[in-house]
Amino acid sequence: MALGEKDVVTYRDGRDDRHRGRIEEVRDPGPHAVYRIRNERTNELQVITQEQIEDGPEAHDA
Repeated sequence: MALGEKDVVTYRDGRDDRHRGRIEEVRDPGPHAVYRIRNERTNELQVITQEQIEDGPEAHDA
């Protein structure tokens, strides 16, 4: 799954529910990538690993 900046993804961050957010930065692209994601509901910035992403990328507005 090739994800890039501005892609919208669904992910888990250790809490019970899933979250949606927009990727702001991709670090170490590849199978062990790390992403900085802006949560679209809370606006908090989170660092998520590739394994935590469940769905994506979704259509986005530039």
